[in-house]
Amino acid sequence: MVHVVTYDLESPNDKPEDYERVISGLKSIFPTWCHMEKSVWIVETSKDAGEVRDLLKQFLKSSDILFVAKLSGNWGSFNIGTNRSEWLKKREF
Repeated sequence: MVHVVTYDLESPNDKPEDYERVISGLKSIFPTWCHMEKSVWIVETSKDAGEVRDLLKQFLKSSDILFVAKLSGNWGSFNIGTNRSEWLKKREF
């Protein structure tokens, strides 16, 4: 399954080291990922959206925001670059 993961780190926990904590955690749990935007990632995993959420919550503070959704394979993009586009095209939805 492929999931989109978005998060917003709330002040005062939105410093570069806070983002690095979340990014490092995400990469350690989901080795197959694509970084789409500053706080938008796509991960490939056999876990469902709730399980992905639960795994990532350990890297967030109580005021942070997290959204996870399974992608169905129907996607469109503009200016995401060749690497991201090719990554998506290789995934099975």
